[in-house]
Amino acid sequence: MENLKKIITKVEIQKRNKDRVNVYINEEFAFACSAQLVYVHNIVKGKNVDFHYLNEIITEDNYIKCKSTALKIIEKVYKTESQIISKLLEKGYDEKTVSRTTEFLKEYGFINDEKFIGMYIKDKIKVSGRKKIRYDLIKKGISEQKIDEKLACVDKDIEKESAFRLAEKKYNVIIKSEKDYRKIYRRVGEFLVRKGYNSDIVSEILNSVVKKELCDFQKKDEAICTKEANLDKLYQIAEKRYRIIIKSEDNYNKIYKKLSDYLLRRGYSWEDIKSVLNSIVNNEDSYI
Repeated sequence: MENLKKIITKVEIQKRNKDRVNVYINEEFAFACSAQLVYVHNIVKGKNVDFHYLNEIITEDNYIKCKSTALKIIEKVYKTESQIISKLLEKGYDEKTVSRTTEFLKEYGFINDEKFIGMYIKDKIKVSGRKKIRYDLIKKGISEQKIDEKLACVDKDIEKESAFRLAEKKYNVIIKSEKDYRKIYRRVGEFLVRKGYNSDIVSEILNSVVKKELCDFQKKDEAICTKEANLDKLYQIAEKRYRIIIKSEDNYNKIYKKLSDYLLRRGYSWEDIKSVLNSIVNNEDSYI
């Protein structure tokens, strides 16, 4: 037992960190610990210590440092229990110290996975579907059961509203360089899938955002074609009547009036009649 006895020969404050001290035993450096432990354990020059006592000091010091490190990590970004454990292990703390630190953090509410899930979902539901949110939370080390329980409480209408806004924004970007609505439909759909929305929501949003625009475009195109066809027919009727009128009338104003009255009686709009008359009467008049 006598061989286990050691004598503290020197206690000095570290030059780079005034909160820590170096402890020498039998004139050799033994360990470094926080200045707090020096006072708590009365570590002074000339004191006899044994290995068990030293181990107790080092263990306590590691715990204090581990807690400090953990609190600094959480101060920057709120973390899950699994993330904290991984970070602390990466920094070289032993599992026993990390476990003790984790219990401290949970006891005082510094980490709370259920609270984290709720905060994360509330934030991410604005830009992601529940499938992506679920996957990301699993990667953070949270149990699937806890995740599914929280996601089950998410309002589906809120998720759809977010998907609609994202799809609309993406659609407005795509149509600047793409005019093929089949490609637009596919690209917006793929975008929503990557964002983590399920097939039902994707289909519903696509029908609401892209297909509506496609239908409006098709209707507009059809209306233009119909108008052009009607104008062609009007032109043919007007030209035929014009040929009849000029056989007995050579006054431009009278020709114009007779032809316009005739077309109005046929039920055509004045705007369409004007465009046709200007084309027929004015052109023909230039050759008279």
